[in-house]
Amino acid sequence: MKPTANIFLGYKEIRTEHYNKWEKAQSERYFEYRRKWTENAKNLIVEKYPLHLDIAITNVCNLECTFCARTVRVEDGTWRKAQHMDLDLFKKIIDEATELGTYSLNMNLLNEPLTHPKLLEMIKYAKEKGIVDVFFHSHGGLLNEQKAKELLDSGLDRLLISIDSPYKEKYNKIRVLSDFDKVMENLQNFKKMRDERGQLNPVIRVSCIQFPDMPLDEIEDAKKLFLQFSDAIGFQQYVDPRKEVGKDKKYPSGYQSQFVCQQPFTRVSIIEDGRVSPCCLDYDQDLIIGDLTKQSLKEIWESSNLQNIRNIMKKGEFYKIPACATCQRATDADAGIVAEIENLEPTA
Repeated sequence: MKPTANIFLGYKEIRTEHYNKWEKAQSERYFEYRRKWTENAKNLIVEKYPLHLDIAITNVCNLECTFCARTVRVEDGTWRKAQHMDLDLFKKIIDEATELGTYSLNMNLLNEPLTHPKLLEMIKYAKEKGIVDVFFHSHGGLLNEQKAKELLDSGLDRLLISIDSPYKEKYNKIRVLSDFDKVMENLQNFKKMRDERGQLNPVIRVSCIQFPDMPLDEIEDAKKLFLQFSDAIGFQQYVDPRKEVGKDKKYPSGYQSQFVCQQPFTRVSIIEDGRVSPCCLDYDQDLIIGDLTKQSLKEIWESSNLQNIRNIMKKGEFYKIPACATCQRATDADAGIVAEIENLEPTA
């Protein structure tokens, strides 16, 4: 059987009419991107460019969330020194990406983008160069009125606010140093400001991690609360931040998994110092395939290192890559474990 990958593995999203209206207003190039986003993953097609970039414009966050891979590494002393990506390096990456044909940019990898002093310049630069979908995830606590106005003027396409429970007490317990009431106030104010301006963008999504102990009732309560103040809600399968799952699992000789990770075929992830990985869950930089301070994006995308990873995936042998063998998303999919969110409405 021909191997395929699922771009929406472990993720479901419910959208409102505003989101649908926003999407209908997008360009032909946007829809070209969305078609390739699903079809290229399913058929393991590799373009001459990454469809999407995840860029850690900073590795700084002002929270200490209990479930976050960054918090785990800060506590055990293995996290990288605090650093913002240099604006010139960011521009180099965007220049090369847009020349190749890249469509989409997420300004996250275990960080809070609103801490970067050049965030607005970065958003505007990416939009001016032709990136069709520029977005980032935020915990929302820093989204004050001034930042909200600036983001509304920046050209940002999507703003994704991470609020992992509709219950104040639970939220404040897991999102250490945040405040549920303040985040909800910021979210409501941002949407109100956007709507009063008559803008379609940025479309607003609330993101929730479905933890192993999260009942379906809580998911339903999240939908009821957050869809009042956003245009979509997305539920993401929990992934073990310590990467202990699968650490001791053994595979028989010649074993061929039905799991294929789509990331090496569709995207790359870039941390603040310019190093590149094929995986947004490569928390410890075990899969580094290049360095954009020394190489071009084209060289890295076409490198033998990345091609070797793709070939291993195509063979159904993800477990031969140590960093992938301990990835919960991979081991769960290989074992046929389905998250409860798979029972929600289909992702559009």
